[in-house]
Amino acid sequence: MFTSVKAFEGQQYSTLKRQCLQSGLLFEDPRFPAIDDSLFIHGNRIGRVVWKRPRELCEDPHLFVDGISAHDLHQGQLGNCWFVAACSSLASRESLWQKGRLFVKQEEREHHSFS
Repeated sequence: MFTSVKAFEGQQYSTLKRQCLQSGLLFEDPRFPAIDDSLFIHGNRIGRVVWKRPRELCEDPHLFVDGISAHDLHQGQLGNCWFVAACSSLASRESLWQKGRLFVKQEEREHHSFS
């Protein structure tokens, strides 16, 4: 079905990972900065947003435990139904979820380069 993953705007995963590991800094996407404008089209209507990394929420974060199901995903207040729908579609076929490299592997979490 898919033969290769195309980089978004020239962002190469291996290059980004190497840069983070060499610099000792966590990844911050310049195309999706941690500001309200990244989340809202028509301004923030839900109140103060506090951006946090997974390790600021708990010691050993996991997005999904024991696999993923389309029923694991729910839309919150951000109006991101398009993202939730895309993830639900990927969740229905684990091979696509894994191929998409949306989330890092265990060894990358241990190095904290992307968490």
